[in-house]
Amino acid sequence: MRLSGRKLIATIFVLAVLASLLILVLLPTFYLISFTITRWNEVYTDVFANPLIGDENWHQILRYLSFSLRLSLIVVVIDLAFGIPLAYFLARKQFWGKSLLEDVVTLSLVIPTSGFGVATLLTWTGVSGLGALIGRGVIEASYVVPIVNVPFLMLFVHVALTFPYIVRTLQGKLEDLEPVFEQASRTLGASALTTFRKIIFPLSIPALFSGGVLAFARSLGETGATMIVASIHTTAPMAIVRWVSEFKLATASFLGLLLIIAATVAILIVDILLQRGGRIKAPRFSLMPKIRGKLLKVEKAASGKPRHIKDIVGLGAIMLIVILPIFVVVASVGAYWSVDPDTGRPQGSVLYQLFGPPNYFATLMDSTLISVITAAISTYIAACVAIPSVYFIKRYRVGRIFRYILRIPLIVPSSALGLSVLLLWGPSGFNLVSPGIWLIILTHVVFSVPVVMEPTIAAYEGSGIPTYEGVARTLGASPYDAIETVSLPMLKRGILAGVILSFTRSLGETGATFLVMGSDVTVPPLVVNMAESLATSAALFSSAYLIALSLVLLLLFRMVTRR
Repeated sequence: MRLSGRKLIATIFVLAVLASLLILVLLPTFYLISFTITRWNEVYTDVFANPLIGDENWHQILRYLSFSLRLSLIVVVIDLAFGIPLAYFLARKQFWGKSLLEDVVTLSLVIPTSGFGVATLLTWTGVSGLGALIGRGVIEASYVVPIVNVPFLMLFVHVALTFPYIVRTLQGKLEDLEPVFEQASRTLGASALTTFRKIIFPLSIPALFSGGVLAFARSLGETGATMIVASIHTTAPMAIVRWVSEFKLATASFLGLLLIIAATVAILIVDILLQRGGRIKAPRFSLMPKIRGKLLKVEKAASGKPRHIKDIVGLGAIMLIVILPIFVVVASVGAYWSVDPDTGRPQGSVLYQLFGPPNYFATLMDSTLISVITAAISTYIAACVAIPSVYFIKRYRVGRIFRYILRIPLIVPSSALGLSVLLLWGPSGFNLVSPGIWLIILTHVVFSVPVVMEPTIAAYEGSGIPTYEGVARTLGASPYDAIETVSLPMLKRGILAGVILSFTRSLGETGATFLVMGSDVTVPPLVVNMAESLATSAALFSSAYLIALSLVLLLLFRMVTRR
């Protein structure tokens, strides 16, 4: 009788977990697919056979999608170019300030992108940033990099927001690798670069694949900072936001579907490659003896005197793309505090725009309250769903499949995710929730569940919880008591880390929030609105305000995860 009761409880637990994941995470993520299929006639007419413009929307979709894909691929290449040396430097070197440098690398993961977009725009195009050295902006906002044919500012912002995925993923892999292989290679006379090419790089291929896919997906879906620096250019996520505002839901849903498919295919390919113990063989190239000898000489020469150049380049890139924009935006708040330094008029100052007739301070405080409430509630709901899901994933065979699927909301472009939630719960779907704070919360829950779940799973995998629970059960503890008194305290660090990351991600989300917020505006979209309405001083202050909140949360994250 007791056994059947336990089976009943286990069945109820599994069904509750599956229902919560299906309703709150999976259905909102993939509803856009069913919406597009069930309304294919409407989609086909709007995209391919519009009575007024024919297939012009299809050509625009191809143009925006190809531009976004090209931008994301170039961003990943640049991330790898300076992210690999920086990851090696952090993994193999011990120095004063290493924790601070790691925090700087992580900063762009938690900083609200709209605030960072304002900082970057000011740094490169205004006279308060690098332009202070020459008395004018360094580049034009619409400047396009030759050959690759992508806007410089957009490329700059996307690299800054994606390189941590390469650095942190590869750093973790390198720290797990035994240094004995490198030592043996160096003992046999191989140079540092030869050792890296022959030993370290092949073993690091899985981490590079994982980090590269995450960076690619983040760049493909980036919206907030991109809207600030886009100038005349349009990416696919920006097109979705624009078309929804123009009530072109069919066209927007079709483009969102293509983005979801691209992100899903990318993560599935990597999961398939990594499913057998993460063993991926590096490609082998047959080199002629003369070419091989010259390559070894070049690697030996490059590993000689200028061996610190790669470290300096990586650190310099961090200073240029992360620290400098933050410093510029904070310094600009002081320069614009009481008067506009360009015109000398107080109407352009921070004080006037915040507390004068524009009264942006009251709007900012209202948006802050909405942002905090949204982040807190969505994180709480996500934790209530994610923690039981961890047990389901780790203790049932089918759980591994769900873990793969639950990674998809992390990389689905946020504008596509917001559109999917809007179509599911909003007036065009079940009509249960109107655009506003509760629809924002439902949207943020979708990506917050995997954000909380992943650190918790990492804590579970490294703690030996099944063994300790088994000991507790032999001492007479019930399954519930074993979880409450043994498992949850051991998972506390992972849960807290996930909660902080979830709260921070929710606080800085822009793209999805734009589509579902209605009249309840959070701070990141407010910054975009300020910038577009040319309220420069208010946008500067709000950006510095968001950056300060991110720094506080990052410090809290460091305190929680410190050993």
